Amino acid sequence: MQPTAHEQRCGYVDCGSTSSDLKCCANCRKVRYCSAKCQTTDWERHIFDCKAGKSISTIYYLARDLGRYTCKVPLHHQTCIDYGFDKAPTELASFYRLLIRDVQVPLTLLRKLQKEGRLVEGIKRIFETCPPEIREEKGGPYHWFLVHHYLFDGRAADPVTQARQMLTHTSTIIIRAWPYAGGSPSDTLETILSKRAEFSTNQFNCFFFVAVIFDQSVPDPDIWLRLTFGFVAEQALNVNLGFKYAELCKRCTFKELCEAYEGSSIPALFTRYGIVDVGHHPLFRDVMSGSPSTFKSVWRLKFYIEDVGHSRPGGHTPPAPSVVADYGYGNCRNAEETKLLDELYAQLFGKHAVDPLALHAACCKGQLLEFAKTYLKLSPWTAKYARLLKNAYPILRARALS
Repeated sequence: MQPTAHEQRCGYVDCGSTSSDLKCCANCRKVRYCSAKCQTTDWERHIFDCKAGKSISTIYYLARDLGRYTCKVPLHHQTCIDYGFDKAPTELASFYRLLIRDVQVPLTLLRKLQKEGRLVEGIKRIFETCPPEIREEKGGPYHWFLVHHYLFDGRAADPVTQARQMLTHTSTIIIRAWPYAGGSPSDTLETILSKRAEFSTNQFNCFFFVAVIFDQSVPDPDIWLRLTFGFVAEQALNVNLGFKYAELCKRCTFKELCEAYEGSSIPALFTRYGIVDVGHHPLFRDVMSGSPSTFKSVWRLKFYIEDVGHSRPGGHTPPAPSVVADYGYGNCRNAEETKLLDELYAQLFGKHAVDPLALHAACCKGQLLEFAKTYLKLSPWTAKYARLLKNAYPILRARALS
């Protein structure tokens, strides 16, 4: 039922209630809820908008990626460290999802156990309260936990073991995706690698992307494929783009995917196979219009900001030259000023979900400062931001008109 002119819909998407007396989120004052229960339930999602650019506990990154309708290995670096994903990523994703979604362990309890180094002890107690059929299931989650309890001890992964596991996982997903690319299911990894050498760069990128997607994952934030396959527009699409690509690949051939990728026509391929919510979306169409080689600098900026948000401090890729020139990074004198810009753009894209093309338009007019002021309180750094957010576009535009 659509809300009336005086009613609003509850901010928790699974609620659907409408009312003229919804209560505001006390922090951002932007989202309204019909009850404290809905607000509490939605907090694991809303926190990323409400506290964009600020420190967020890793338990919320864990819950976000192990969602109600999806399960993917977390990409956020510190989350992977805190919850052991550097040791056994796929298995731990399934196990933690069971704890959070099926057993419904409160996030605050898991966070407390992790902070205190008591995950092993705490998880044992959690399973002791579960029905006997869950605890006693042969080969079930509790049995798996007892065998692999060392994964939860908080110790860093052994580098040699970690490298071996990564190699095994990469080999597995490549072999699994090979038949889609026209290879024989019986081909060995050595055969696949020798034939893969015949691929063009774009064909190999498509093949590796498909391998990742078929693994029910998404490209890591620092992998260029997140940009070239349009994941920088996923927030606006409001869909799991990885799932949509997996659906597309079930309908189209590998050859069609490669041709669309090379011809900057991936959105048209989505539309051809009936996935119009992706194919017709203007932001996805814009980012893919020049892929895999040409992008507006705002999309490269968003790619960079997403990488910063997921990486260990100092471990992210540097901004592209066009981002340095257009969005103020060339004006930074030290790491502190770079961080100020990182936080500003993280809040614009996250908490305020600004239209990237509107930000791009402001950039081209030399009005980045005015654009930022529309959404953010810049004090006590207003003067510094005024210097940082200058670019050459007004001068370039004047020269073009003269």
